[in-house]
Amino acid sequence: MRKVFVYASISTAISILGSLAVGWLALTMLGRDMDSTAFAICTLCPTAIVFPASAYTYNQRRKVAEVHNRLRAAHRELAAMNRRLAEKALVDSLTGLLNRGVFIEVVERSKNVRKRGSLLVADADNFKQINDRFGHLTGDDALRKIARAIADCTRRADYRGRLGGEEFGVFLVDADLGEASKVAERIRKAVEEAGFVAPDGTPVQLTVSIGVATAETGASFADLMNVADKRLYEAKAKGRNMVILPPQTPVAA
Repeated sequence: MRKVFVYASISTAISILGSLAVGWLALTMLGRDMDSTAFAICTLCPTAIVFPASAYTYNQRRKVAEVHNRLRAAHRELAAMNRRLAEKALVDSLTGLLNRGVFIEVVERSKNVRKRGSLLVADADNFKQINDRFGHLTGDDALRKIARAIADCTRRADYRGRLGGEEFGVFLVDADLGEASKVAERIRKAVEEAGFVAPDGTPVQLTVSIGVATAETGASFADLMNVADKRLYEAKAKGRNMVILPPQTPVAA
């Protein structure tokens, strides 16, 4: 309120000076002198009118400014919240990888542009036993460990997603079968060598089985997934913790 008083006082003082100047000029033109009555009128009228009006106006401006500042702060907070929500809509909250829908979309888009690439489908081995023995929180930690290994073994340009449950997808942009084979084996080995200990101190062996599909043409995600899934089931049937490659002929559209 001090600022309101100061602003109103300054406005009133300026108004009084202006009123005195006008009054003196008017009286001079009429051939009369500025007497005490004229002085009082030129002083009291601006004081009675300008001071409360200025105080009210400045106080209203101050309130409006405060409201605008709060609105700007609320807009910034809302924008930040929207960014966070957008990020959560894109990624799997547990692993930080792309969620299934977004992963499929970016793979389809990438293949429409680049026309080649390889899909890896990795599935955690014996994962139900980890959940049953140590609980789902430990299972969640295991999935995060696998996701970290996948991220560490792939390039920034590649796409990594959680397809659901304990199944992960990796799309290696512009990678042929030879490159895909090397990356898949790196992931398998990284997961196998990842040190993982349950909360009770029990060492837990993590492994993944990986199926690979590669395409040189505009094959759809469904085409690649079908081949990679078959190779994944083959890896499971043959004993798990292995990479199974597709036939040498790439998947075609």
